[in-house]
Amino acid sequence: MILFSQRHSPFARKVEVALLETGLSAIEVRHLADHVREGDEAAYAENPLNTAPLLILDDGRGVFDSAEICFYIDEFSRGALIPKDSGEREAVLTLQHLATGLCELGADLRWEIQQNDMGISVPGLRDDLIAQLSAAYDILENGPPMARAPGDETADIGTIALATALDWLTFRGLDRYLPPHPNLDWWVDSFRERPSMAATEYEDLSEL
Repeated sequence: MILFSQRHSPFARKVEVALLETGLSAIEVRHLADHVREGDEAAYAENPLNTAPLLILDDGRGVFDSAEICFYIDEFSRGALIPKDSGEREAVLTLQHLATGLCELGADLRWEIQQNDMGISVPGLRDDLIAQLSAAYDILENGPPMARAPGDETADIGTIALATALDWLTFRGLDRYLPPHPNLDWWVDSFRERPSMAATEYEDLSEL
């Protein structure tokens, strides 16, 4: 199996961190350029959306949704990422969904800021997006997930998704529009110390 990934994508990083946390070695990781089609034609052929991450299974089928790829990783690793208990499972998957929403809000905010710089933004949209992000941060500030020590047991997919999402928002400079969240900052800083996070730091080749 082959995983096509990108260094600037929070969704791709989530999958890479999940791979490292579970210790799976059967999946080869290939890093692509800014656009999948520029990096490997085989990847584009299996993913008409032209996005990463993309997992090519042994039978040649392509899986190009990060959450679905993580389900495959969980299955291959015998349930290391997603708890079997229904209550714990729901909490973990809900946290992953929240992390996805944070990334989508961040992407919209980043685009709106760029549009604003060109004088073509939608009135009020920037402030609305910042308010939505801030509300989510406030909820997490009041009850951030328990941080695990570096090298401790495998992190679940919810905490992995949240850590990679929040770190991406910082990477893109979007958290500067939000008030301080010291508890959440402490949590992210603790999670960044995990070897899986240190090995997958964000990089934007388009800006080099």
